[in-house]
Amino acid sequence: MSYSINKTEARLMARADLTIFNETQALMKQVITDAGNGLYETNVTDGTTMTESTPDIIVTGSVANPTITGTPDVIIDGVTVTLGTSGTNLNAVIADINDASITGVVASKNASDNLVLTFTCSQTTTWTFVIGTGTANTDLGLTAATNTATNPTSVDYFNVWEGNTADRPKTDQMNQVVLYFQNLGYTIQRIKNTSTNKTFKWAISY
Repeated sequence: MSYSINKTEARLMARADLTIFNETQALMKQVITDAGNGLYETNVTDGTTMTESTPDIIVTGSVANPTITGTPDVIIDGVTVTLGTSGTNLNAVIADINDASITGVVASKNASDNLVLTFTCSQTTTWTFVIGTGTANTDLGLTAATNTATNPTSVDYFNVWEGNTADRPKTDQMNQVVLYFQNLGYTIQRIKNTSTNKTFKWAISY
């Protein structure tokens, strides 16, 4: 006895994924928040699979459990941070970098005691994180370079929406999000996020 499913059943199975659920729930949560604040429109530019516009860039030092000598510096996204003010071990380095309050930057360490710099990009057309030529680079295992973020999945959704690429599952997922809100009586549309020019935002009015 053979087993088969028809086209409608296949589409239903394909749509039973977390992408659509997570997207609609995140949007609805923001709608509820905005409506509670007396607004009549919700714009979501970031924070969902289809709209992410502030990806992270992670730079990891190659030296495990590093120590520094004296007061060398690191240059992080154009900001010079003098190290050694609170100690010479990795924990002190992390504290000095975080105390500098560089926008978007968080210093930490991994399980192997390497320095980890996590940079959350802003909504711009270029997602980069620059490590300058600091005198502590060698001790920490850092390399002076311009690091570029890996495009998040939201860029793929944008390109499909724009017609630059063809991807039936992504097209269907976006259509299902639109249908979900339309069935609830909302007006919903996708608009290019002009801050990035490579992602879109959801605009929902009610």
